[in-house]
Amino acid sequence: MSAFTDFLGTRAQELLGTDLNQIRFADIGMTYLLSMAVTVVVVLSVLRLWLTSRRHHRQHSGHVIEPRFRRGVWKGALYNLPKLLLGLAVAVLLVAMADPYLTATEEVAGDMDSRIRIDLVDTSLSMAWEFPGSGKSRAQVAREAHLEFLEMRRDKNDRVALWLFSSFPYMVDDFVIDDELYFFQVMDAPYAIVRILAAQSGTPIDQMFVPEDKVRIIDSEGNTNIVRALQSVVRHFDRDVATLGSGAPPHRAVLIVTDADVDEIPDAEFAELSRRNIVPYMIFINADDSRLGAQRQAGPPVGNTQGLIDTIREFGGDYFDVTDADGLQRAYEAIDEAETVQVQLSHRAVKVPIYSRFLLISMALLVVGIPAGFVAELIGGTHP
Repeated sequence: MSAFTDFLGTRAQELLGTDLNQIRFADIGMTYLLSMAVTVVVVLSVLRLWLTSRRHHRQHSGHVIEPRFRRGVWKGALYNLPKLLLGLAVAVLLVAMADPYLTATEEVAGDMDSRIRIDLVDTSLSMAWEFPGSGKSRAQVAREAHLEFLEMRRDKNDRVALWLFSSFPYMVDDFVIDDELYFFQVMDAPYAIVRILAAQSGTPIDQMFVPEDKVRIIDSEGNTNIVRALQSVVRHFDRDVATLGSGAPPHRAVLIVTDADVDEIPDAEFAELSRRNIVPYMIFINADDSRLGAQRQAGPPVGNTQGLIDTIREFGGDYFDVTDADGLQRAYEAIDEAETVQVQLSHRAVKVPIYSRFLLISMALLVVGIPAGFVAELIGGTHP
């Protein structure tokens, strides 16, 4: 018993010492399905007990039960304690089934061939509007496409920096090679950076499809200034070239994730990118109603966005429509054609599974709760 209590205390301290905000789940969908199944079983069991009569039980026996034979508050609490332990064990087991893990950074040394890229993500107000017919915001559709693209690029040694832009650009982090770390940076980034997430320019608030935890409210925001964002990207590339050392500037790329609802076409900025061998690509969130549903067709959009697409193509880049099934694959191939650059690897993120912490706690609760339930039923249960 002493060894068991020491083991249980150690595991509990290990779990309590885990930063819950840093936990990620590899298979949260499985936990959702199992949770729904457990909920259905519990509800059916409660309905069965409520609607059916118990054996050896009468509503009125004709006798008053003396207080000494009644189950008091404390005895009732002790009697139901095993049921609480069983419920906690099942809840912790469901968390373990989601395959929780943490990310850690380990120091390594060496060189590797890498492709250099900046991902520039549009977080303007228009990205908070609905992507027609989906029930999702344009930002969510964009984020899902971006994450899918990153999964395709996994283990390709991309050296990437993440920037967000609305009225002003915001650098999330400098260049990294860690696939896991960068994936989480993109996943946790806000969907929208706006002045207010409410009715603007005649747009009713019920057309906003961005959850509050994915919005950053900044008073200076309000439009989509891609010119200022690309100017910052150019400066960032220049600083990086100075850090890498002497030699010819490497071939690089900037990937723009946007609905192309920009205020101004950045001709001069694309020219500066071209002078530095930086190729612009765009993952385009095509929100044109006519291209949705069963009649959806891939192709260039119409309206104000066409100028941005023409400019990107003029400087050697291209756009990839997310409504086209092969769009992300072509974006992957376009990035993969870029020349590699040798860079020094200083650290990388690793995945640390922690499901065992939850699983061991669940098993310990079951080991205690099941025998305690038998004992509680024998001592304090109801008998004929």
